[in-house]
Amino acid sequence: MKKKVKSALIMTLVLATGAVSACSTKKDTDTPQPQGNGAATATPAATDSGKRETIEIFSSNPNANSALPPESEDFVKQAIEKKFNVTLKLTYNMVEGTDRYNKLNVRLASNDSPDIIVSGGTPALDYKKNGVLADINEFVSPEKMPNYFKWTTPEVVFKRYSMDKSKPEIQRIPIPVVKRSLVSYYIRQDWLDKLGLKVPTNLDEFMKVAHAFTFNDPDGNGKNDTYGFSVSAGGNGTGVDWPQFAANGLEGVLYTKDNKVVHYQMDPRTEAVLRDINKMVKDGSVDPDWFLQKGTAHIDKAVQGKVGIIRDASGKFGLESVPTSGASRSKEINPKAAWTAFNPNEGIPFWQENLPGPGFLVTKTAAQNPAKVQKAFQIIDYLSSEEGYLLSHYGKEGVHYTRKGNVITIMPENVKRDIEDKGNWLGIYQVFNQDEARTIGLEVIDPRETDKDREIIKKLRSYPISTSIGTNVAPPQGVDLPAQSKLENETMAKIALGELPPEQWKTTLDKIMNELGGKALLDSYTEQARAAGVIK
Repeated sequence: MKKKVKSALIMTLVLATGAVSACSTKKDTDTPQPQGNGAATATPAATDSGKRETIEIFSSNPNANSALPPESEDFVKQAIEKKFNVTLKLTYNMVEGTDRYNKLNVRLASNDSPDIIVSGGTPALDYKKNGVLADINEFVSPEKMPNYFKWTTPEVVFKRYSMDKSKPEIQRIPIPVVKRSLVSYYIRQDWLDKLGLKVPTNLDEFMKVAHAFTFNDPDGNGKNDTYGFSVSAGGNGTGVDWPQFAANGLEGVLYTKDNKVVHYQMDPRTEAVLRDINKMVKDGSVDPDWFLQKGTAHIDKAVQGKVGIIRDASGKFGLESVPTSGASRSKEINPKAAWTAFNPNEGIPFWQENLPGPGFLVTKTAAQNPAKVQKAFQIIDYLSSEEGYLLSHYGKEGVHYTRKGNVITIMPENVKRDIEDKGNWLGIYQVFNQDEARTIGLEVIDPRETDKDREIIKKLRSYPISTSIGTNVAPPQGVDLPAQSKLENETMAKIALGELPPEQWKTTLDKIMNELGGKALLDSYTEQARAAGVIK
């Protein structure tokens, strides 16, 4: 977060904290407080007056183009409101980012707090520092949220995800997340066949294939208009897509290896990584727009037939059964286009296990109405129940899927009609549980998947993966993370582009570690990983 934005955020939070202590909770004028505190698995009783509470969850939209359908078609909302006798209000119409938190902060400063907030880690830490958050121990336990705890463990919730491991209170809980992302590199198989080449298995082979894709006319159009490899660094650093990282022993961004915490931007081996990237840049086999282009520009170029190798983190690039996948869009442009998933450094991990990112938190303002907060957590628990999970991820049984034992079979035509063609709106509910059905013993079959698609997914799950640090970490007091990151990214980009010699990394690393708090940061991360039991 930029310093000016952060300062504004903190000022707003100070105002919000004052509002919490000075004012009473803002209530809906036409809804009384709920009575009782029923379990998540039971339908809560109506209030004495028969009126329903409005429960607001302040979330985000994973897709800026998605919107919930009319209430008459929103079967998830209907199920929740019937089961819990509430009016559900989802505030979701902003993607994750500074603007979303600015909007929230204005509300907090006005003493108008949602019942539950979905927040990223950095804003949550700012809220904690400014005294905005409530202790939510009374609402969260395996007994009160039995379904939620099928996806995680008390140790993760109360210890590893805690923002203050020295105290028994908790001020956020994690959203269940898929432990392994289906990250993979993809290569144009038809280009390999045209040039008589094999899928590369190490960095030398990778660079030779990338060179051939650039200079040997792999698409046979007689033009010099293709490149071997591309990334989208967004004008900031190098990005992490380069196979040069794994080839030089850096297997992820932040992970554990040989009983140590490894940070890819605080490691001497980064010098060799940058040297190898610069070799490829000088060779001309990398798309020259790689540094400045943003988002999925490199994926788009691969689809257009301009680039022959990319790295995909969505898990869907190679799936021809997905109409919007890279492979499907490639075939629309060129029916002969064929992509193969591969690991360019065979047998070496190039990503780490995922840690929970966003979490649920409650402000002190909202906690002044504990019955509403309790009901909000019951709703979260319901969305992690088998019934709620299936409803929010796959739709209605008998309409959008069939079930036989633990096997869920998608009904594609109905899913397309009711969900996908309407902006894939279920994704807005899936924010509350991002894990996969196999975690609770369910197998999901999509008849649209081809045998090749199933083989690709199986292959992606077979890649070796590095061990995460096992806990969500926070920097120690006084460490200037923005200054560290700025220097790291600037130096990495300049070395990769040939503006600085690779040896400059030693000088930069020395400054990071000894002047900008890098050593204190790594020591703190190590202690936190040790406290989580990941290293000794």
